[in-house]
Amino acid sequence: MTHSRTFLNGFLIGLFIMILANLFAAHLLSDCGLPALLGADFCADDISRAGFPLVFFEQGGFAYRSIFNLPYLALDIFIGLDFAILCGFIARWNEKRNQ
Repeated sequence: MTHSRTFLNGFLIGLFIMILANLFAAHLLSDCGLPALLGADFCADDISRAGFPLVFFEQGGFAYRSIFNLPYLALDIFIGLDFAILCGFIARWNEKRNQ
């Protein structure tokens, strides 16, 4: 396998891990789980939250509020891409080491 293909596989695995971490965090941080974020829940006065490692979206509650923090979203995307790139480099380094 070529080094660029190995890097791409590692990058995609890292990206997939970050997407799963965001979904898992949204499920755990929202009062009624992931359906609350998707608007498919039946909870009254629930709070929906999204973002990992930084919460960039929060909506709901008894005293309704809606917060969207664009810098936190940009930082979350930056952290996710950095993690994916790091995973790509680690995969490429691991393949070179095992040759």
